[in-house]
Amino acid sequence: MTYSDLQLAQRDQNDALARHDAALRQLFNLSLDPDLDIDNKIALLLKLGCDVLELPLGIVSRIEDSVYTVHYVNGPDWAPTTGTTFELSETYCSHTLIADDVKHFHHAGDSEIANHPCYLGFGLEGYIGVPLRVGTERVGTLNFSGPEERRPFTALEIEFVRLLGRWLGQEWLKSNKAQELAEKTMLLNAIIEAVPDAIIAAGDDRQIQMVNSATENLFGFDRDDLIGRTTSVLYPSLEEYERQGEHIYRKVKETTIGRFEMKLRKQDGSLFPGEVFMAPLMDEENMRLGLVGVIRDISNETALRRAKDELISTVSHELRTPITSAKGALKLLELERGNLSAKMQKMLDAATRNVDRLVLLVENILDFERLNSNEFVSDLRNIDLSALVVRAVEDIRPFAAEHNVSVAAISNGAAASPIIGDENRLLQVLSNLLSNAVKASTPGDTVEAGTTSDGLGFWVRDHGNGIPESMQKSLFQRFTRAPKSYSKGHKGTGLGMSIVKAIVDHHGGRIEFDTVEGHGTTFTISFLAEPANQSS
Repeated sequence: MTYSDLQLAQRDQNDALARHDAALRQLFNLSLDPDLDIDNKIALLLKLGCDVLELPLGIVSRIEDSVYTVHYVNGPDWAPTTGTTFELSETYCSHTLIADDVKHFHHAGDSEIANHPCYLGFGLEGYIGVPLRVGTERVGTLNFSGPEERRPFTALEIEFVRLLGRWLGQEWLKSNKAQELAEKTMLLNAIIEAVPDAIIAAGDDRQIQMVNSATENLFGFDRDDLIGRTTSVLYPSLEEYERQGEHIYRKVKETTIGRFEMKLRKQDGSLFPGEVFMAPLMDEENMRLGLVGVIRDISNETALRRAKDELISTVSHELRTPITSAKGALKLLELERGNLSAKMQKMLDAATRNVDRLVLLVENILDFERLNSNEFVSDLRNIDLSALVVRAVEDIRPFAAEHNVSVAAISNGAAASPIIGDENRLLQVLSNLLSNAVKASTPGDTVEAGTTSDGLGFWVRDHGNGIPESMQKSLFQRFTRAPKSYSKGHKGTGLGMSIVKAIVDHHGGRIEFDTVEGHGTTFTISFLAEPANQSS
């Protein structure tokens, strides 16, 4: 090789390096251009590859099973159009997929594929291609080709095609994720706008970031008037925002807050009772972004509830006087029982039973009213729960005997823990649970009661039919009545378990039950050693 030949070779190498560097700069600029969508980027990528490799045809293919589809194309008039399909085994790219890396032929007619259907069918002499991966999935190929024989591909050109393939796979992945995110965002926005309740999202600085149309309708603010302002605009006063709002904010940062009620303010300054649900707003990495709240105006429900409670209270109080009079009259008639006929005695017994039921119903309603009002005051003292269980069992024995049911106080030998509470109210809880257990039992059964292993509670167990599934969710609601299959026709007021729940709640306790239909039920009540704010 002469000196001139060496100079020419060096010049060619320098030109190749310069073209390679220029191509990399173009690729870099292409990747950073925010105004280009994925389709335009791929079109420019194919043109760049064709120019650098000096090949007229560039194709991005999608491959599914054995079908090769032209997805993007840059080339002359004879190039296949977008959407054209081929049998994969008859394409040059079948060799690329087998190699699972860059595959190239500079003179295909003088290579191992000279007799392959791809060369016989297309007659392309120059070819270089690379598999395309979107994430971990292999979806197609990026390839460049031409009908003319060309010089062998250099290491720089091979690495350049490999780089183009990786870059295109990443761009495709980003585009897919962006499209998926956009679709999810559109769906989420549609759902949020369709929800009839107000939805508000706020950041860690308590500034409102997002609201839905229902928020505008409920509070009377335009969306632009709310976004960017703190949630203080929705509180009755700044003092309330600082006091209650900070308390709620700190709590919801740690866990989801269930339903609670609070006063809220509209744009015109009017206040309304709101039902609020709040939860922390987390990202995919479980990092907190802020808070989201759902708010509903419960003015009508609050007014209806107040009116209903007032009606029940008024009727209950008004019933006491006539019921007391009727009960007194029946007692006078009982003194003359011997002078009454057998038929009249039966009528007297029926009247007495019904008046007693009315007395119990009125007393339960008034009791429930006191338990759920500020008038409830506990007589707090140290209580020996073991002794309380024994007392309750002894008190219920006559009632149990009438139904041929045994009752037993079970000792677990655990040391008593100090419990502070209202003895009469807790005795009422035990009596109610034991009474229900007797009613649920079959003649000959035994009802058991005892204290928990830690001494901080007690339990009552029966071996009856168990609580029906249809009744379990509403068990502690007012006027929930057990079906005949559970209590065998025993009639009650439907207030007993709601009173039990109210008493336990006032003591800062927890009531749970374990039941299996056909195998009985166990109620367990547990307390803290030093329950806080018991009289609230």
